[in-house]
Amino acid sequence: MRVKTTKKDSVRKTRTDGLETREAIIAAALEEFAEKGFELASAREICRRAEANSALLSRYFGSKEELYRIVANRLFGNLGSPLATLATSVIDEASWRAALREWVDDMLFMTLPTEKAQKLCAALFRHEVTRPTKFHKEFKEAFGRPVYESLKKILAYKVKDEVKLDLWASSIWAQVSIYALSDKKWHSSFRPEGVKIRQWADRISEHICSLVFSCI
Repeated sequence: MRVKTTKKDSVRKTRTDGLETREAIIAAALEEFAEKGFELASAREICRRAEANSALLSRYFGSKEELYRIVANRLFGNLGSPLATLATSVIDEASWRAALREWVDDMLFMTLPTEKAQKLCAALFRHEVTRPTKFHKEFKEAFGRPVYESLKKILAYKVKDEVKLDLWASSIWAQVSIYALSDKKWHSSFRPEGVKIRQWADRISEHICSLVFSCI
């Protein structure tokens, strides 16, 4: 028996397929941009990865530029936004130490290639820093600055001198950023043989925080 398809069913199917295709293109773009950077990434290759008609990229996103903006905003936002609000939890010595540990832990977790999302984020960050796109300033203001300012606010609970505050914040930022800017081979050279990357991240975090706690 043939099931009659109503107009309502047809609309629902179209919307579902459209959403799935849109998300497939975003997922493919995440990998393409992370691997090659914005300039070398190919819209055709993104659609091939997504198994989508190339015309759909223009239909859903307008251009490769807008797709890149959406991808970067989603990736940096999902991983970076929690860091930007950590300072609000600081009310005493214990919460200050906990907030700083969480900031350092999360930054290292975000930049070290431990999970797929983190790998993509670190790679995209590396491309954006070494070969800045026209969106660089936008991303810096939307994500980089709030995360950095959050670190300064956490440190400011103990460091009242503005010059020392800038020095401490810059030093910690530089230590965690080096891992985001390094490729897989460099990561291996930083890590002692036989030590897993997550274990090494924990050691680095403990080292950074212990130094801060003992000197401030």
